[in-house]
Amino acid sequence: MRWWMALAVVVLAAGGARAQERPSLAAVEARALAALGEGYVARIEDGLLTLTCPGCEGAPAVELRLGRQEDTTEQRLRSGYTSIASLDQQCRARNPTCRVERADIGRAVGWVTAYRAGEVAGSVLVLLRDGGMVIARSVAASPEVARGNVERLRAEVLPALVGP
Repeated sequence: MRWWMALAVVVLAAGGARAQERPSLAAVEARALAALGEGYVARIEDGLLTLTCPGCEGAPAVELRLGRQEDTTEQRLRSGYTSIASLDQQCRARNPTCRVERADIGRAVGWVTAYRAGEVAGSVLVLLRDGGMVIARSVAASPEVARGNVERLRAEVLPALVGP
């Protein structure tokens, strides 16, 4: 009976160590603000890092969220069963302005979308690695700002969240 308790302690400790190894949104908040530039302010609440620039033209907003995606999406994307071309086709079927491109970082696989919805442009980057998920979502008045914000986070912040 005692060996079961010892095993449970080891398993729980290992799980806790893995959870602690993942950077938190608070750990990348300053880097995200620096990447987006002057005028942005940040707030972390309920597992969501929201960055807004109230004084910027169009008042762009960006969200970073960490989560889990434990269905088979990651495996299907890695294997090629789900292709970026099929995601792009599905996206265009919903919105003719939508475009999807592959957006891997290190060992994380993913995609980035760019679209217009009326007067608003948006871009969403989804990264998946070992069941973990990072989503960066940006909305702005122009497609260049929306996609540019996601690309700055992709280059300067997201590698710290998904690892090498």
